[in-house]
Amino acid sequence: MHRPLPPLTLLLACLLSFPALAHDLWLEAEKGALVLYQGHRHSAHAGSDQEPYDPAIFQSARCGSAPAQPLSRSYPLRFAGDCPRLQLSLSSGYWTKTPWETRNTPKTGVSGVLKSWRSEEGLTRLGRWDSQMALPVGEGLEVLPAGDPFSLKPGEKLTVRVFDGGKPAAGVAVAYGDNTRGSTGPDGSINLRLRHWGVQLITASRDTPLEDGKADRLVRSATLQFELPQGAAQ
Repeated sequence: MHRPLPPLTLLLACLLSFPALAHDLWLEAEKGALVLYQGHRHSAHAGSDQEPYDPAIFQSARCGSAPAQPLSRSYPLRFAGDCPRLQLSLSSGYWTKTPWETRNTPKTGVSGVLKSWRSEEGLTRLGRWDSQMALPVGEGLEVLPAGDPFSLKPGEKLTVRVFDGGKPAAGVAVAYGDNTRGSTGPDGSINLRLRHWGVQLITASRDTPLEDGKADRLVRSATLQFELPQGAAQ
């Protein structure tokens, strides 16, 4: 299902004003490992091809249903390359915006706070397909294909579903190709027309109140990554 909402473009623009969401995260296969990068290589957003990050953003990882760990804790984070479904949970922590600056810190004790938030990001990379990959792990925000994405080619539609805590999440903004494509329907699904070969990044974003005294909002994103090698489906 595809349920467009007029305010979505404004909503996503607001979310992208947060530093933690103004970039892409993706995993790249290198020398037998999957390496986590951040930057703008796969988008039209202004900025560097790659931007460094603090490895401390790593929270947890799963290969399928089994817990996984980085091969090392140094930048860039590297993971075993033979995982067909690698799912990462990341967080850059608390952010506070004032009239003078945006700081990576809770709002506690900060003067002139305009807005504050905690950023959490998830990334799921699929290296191949089986039907189990359409099922959520059940932790946090997830965006997953409803069917085999590797069987498609540009111009064809892919149905993705967004889950929150393992349950279908309705009304969640979904972006693909640098644009908000709409929001999820009651069953958590949305149809997207694939636009190009190569790396595909589909991102769901959700902004909810936070009442921990350290920030006003919890800003979460979840990205689905897979690749369509040119000519593979021809």
